[in-house]
Amino acid sequence: MTARTALLIGAAGGILSETARGLAEEGHSLVLFDRNEDAVRRLADELAPRTKVEVVVGDITDIPAAERLLTSVVERHAPSILVNGVGGDTRVIGYADLERGHFEETYLENVVSTWIAIKVCAPRMVRDGYGRIVNFASAGGRTYSHFNNAAYVGAKAAVIGMTKQMGYELAGTGVVVNVVAHGPIATERVARAFELRDEESKKAVLSRLPMGRYGTVTEAVGSVLHLCSESAGYSTGSVIDINGGLYM
Repeated sequence: MTARTALLIGAAGGILSETARGLAEEGHSLVLFDRNEDAVRRLADELAPRTKVEVVVGDITDIPAAERLLTSVVERHAPSILVNGVGGDTRVIGYADLERGHFEETYLENVVSTWIAIKVCAPRMVRDGYGRIVNFASAGGRTYSHFNNAAYVGAKAAVIGMTKQMGYELAGTGVVVNVVAHGPIATERVARAFELRDEESKKAVLSRLPMGRYGTVTEAVGSVLHLCSESAGYSTGSVIDINGGLYM
């Protein structure tokens, strides 16, 4: 396995931070991009004894600023692995209570931010003849969701469609684009939201999950690491479902 440079967008998040640990164990250098400076620097300090790490503090949803930061990263590091992990919503909001702002917010966070990272990074990958791009969707983007709302589900469905189109456009260049659709994963944020529910609500949520439990972060990361690897070179435009049977 060739040691490469991986750029993780939203690196301080629960699944992405564990992905960073896995990539570090495999010997890859890391560029950790996140707006939460304290959290991302703690992660960098943890990983620095294992591999080369650079922190980029920025808001990927500030598109002009993000484009400048990402351009600098590409010029200095030429990352050949890109993981777009920004986006998430634990708000259950009925369609009648949604407002235009909900759609604008979640589309920017999930779709536009993913697009700008690929727009900046993919041309260099094409030039180098190698790239692994992994986007994050959701089981909700595959079907419907008990746990979110129509704005979020629509945005995640758009991430899936965009991934397929970009995978098609980049096919044959050595750059593959795939998407992971997680179901309920017990990250710190999700577990906290679950604990705020009353006991009856908790039972109702778990009763909707075929496995009767949330997935672990470790279970969420395995397929992400595979799609980042050299062995994923013949997979593009694919959707990997990690949802405990919620969507089959």
